[in-house]
Amino acid sequence: MATVSRMPHCGDAISAYLNAMTQIPQIDVYYDGGCPICRWEVDLYAKMDKQARIRWTAIETLADDALPAGKTREDLLGRFHVRDLHETEWHIGVDAFARIWRALPGLRRAAWLFSVPGIRQITQVAYRVFLRWQSWHRRTRRH
Repeated sequence: MATVSRMPHCGDAISAYLNAMTQIPQIDVYYDGGCPICRWEVDLYAKMDKQARIRWTAIETLADDALPAGKTREDLLGRFHVRDLHETEWHIGVDAFARIWRALPGLRRAAWLFSVPGIRQITQVAYRVFLRWQSWHRRTRRH
């Protein structure tokens, strides 16, 4: 009796290719855990992250020797930081939000909006306004 080998189906190859193309490297997100808006947003994103592609780290929980190389606590608290674990590339501020959106299936298709001129500038201005509030909030909660 002859053995019949299964020829790969074109759909199998396409499916494997698409799966490989949509895999996002794991990322680290450093956020201000004392900021109520930051916590709310991280909670929302964490619920969307069903595949656990994102590791969330509240900056104030880190010991000084556990801070990422080349970053101070002030750097991390000053602006939102996301790091690709496989590339060690940092995404900061609005770019950090875009990187998180690319990692989340529900937001991935909309992440390109952060690169559209006009929309990008509006998000940067809005983020700078938020940073002023966050800095004020951080100072008031210490006293």
